[in-house]
Amino acid sequence: MEPLTPRERFLRVALFKNPDKIPLWSVGSARPATLKNWIKQGLPENVDLAKYLGVKGCEVGAVDIASYPGEGFEWKPDPNLINLGPEPAFEHRIIKEDERHRVWVDSLGITQIGFQEDWKNGWSGFATRSWVDFPVKNREDFLKMKKRYDPKDPERYPKNWDQLVRKYRERDYPLCVTIRGPFWWARDMVGLKGIALGIHKEPSLIKEIMDFCAEFQIQALHRALDDVELDFVILSEDMAYKNGPMIGPKAVEEFMSTAYREIARFFREHGVKVLIVDSDGNVEQIIPIWLKLGLNGVTPCEVAAGMDVIKLGENYPDLIMIGGIDKRELAKGKDSVEKEVDHKVPPLVRRKGYFPGVDHAVPADVPLENYRYFVSLLKKHCGWE
Repeated sequence: MEPLTPRERFLRVALFKNPDKIPLWSVGSARPATLKNWIKQGLPENVDLAKYLGVKGCEVGAVDIASYPGEGFEWKPDPNLINLGPEPAFEHRIIKEDERHRVWVDSLGITQIGFQEDWKNGWSGFATRSWVDFPVKNREDFLKMKKRYDPKDPERYPKNWDQLVRKYRERDYPLCVTIRGPFWWARDMVGLKGIALGIHKEPSLIKEIMDFCAEFQIQALHRALDDVELDFVILSEDMAYKNGPMIGPKAVEEFMSTAYREIARFFREHGVKVLIVDSDGNVEQIIPIWLKLGLNGVTPCEVAAGMDVIKLGENYPDLIMIGGIDKRELAKGKDSVEKEVDHKVPPLVRRKGYFPGVDHAVPADVPLENYRYFVSLLKKHCGWE
């Protein structure tokens, strides 16, 4: 087989065809707290981690065309990306702080309290927070919020968009867009408690907020999808915990199916065949709904929550899967690392539709040497060595 481009390779795996090699999923990056520990163990400072690990060119290597604010952070839009956040963003400000804690409002208008050690010198990567307040408490607040989400605002697109389009049309790498799914979208506005209570007390408002998730993002991205061919979409959701989804399948269908269906319809009409939902926790009860509505992939398949990629692959033969390798096993000895990788990766490579990776961000207790060994095993099983 002739060597494939990264884009061709990605699509062959995602569409259950035969690639020359299997691209790895985000194994060449780590969060600040983990990098800090690895530097103590011998990782050179300011090194290109992917190059150090020998995975340059082995990963999916996708480029995202858009971005939006994350909870907790100050929003500084990238001039080369489509802005899917509030415009204007809320003022990022610290309300009060002491040696241990800080209370602040982020660029989404969310008030929270967290530990100084997680935020004062830059985000640690694994920050515990408590939510104090959210910007939408009633319909009047939502109508005000909608004014910040004008999909036709010309400032949403990079000033050099036409130049970027020419570059994207000549690419050999996968191009994607990450958007907020209706649960994540509503949670950013009303909070988890607001969703849980709202579906009983103000169901029409919660449904309207979730429907607006699809309406805004479709309208905002219409120009982009008319100009360039995307290869995949990530819907950020994080709507589950260890024992299952935060709202049940019945509520998902009632409140979110319209948004999911419209999002899937829009992207599929523009030729996008890979639509992946990103959610921590155990989302298995929701997978049949996603598949029915046109969403066909899941990540990161968190093992501690009971997401077993081997069983998922058997139960849902057309489901694209990303991750699923237990991060806890990487913190043990090399025998545990090898057992985990050997158990999962070879059969899933044969099944197809699978991108190997850790089942969430790599925690700081994973030794650097274990992680290097883990990466070497993935490369071996996926045709890179």
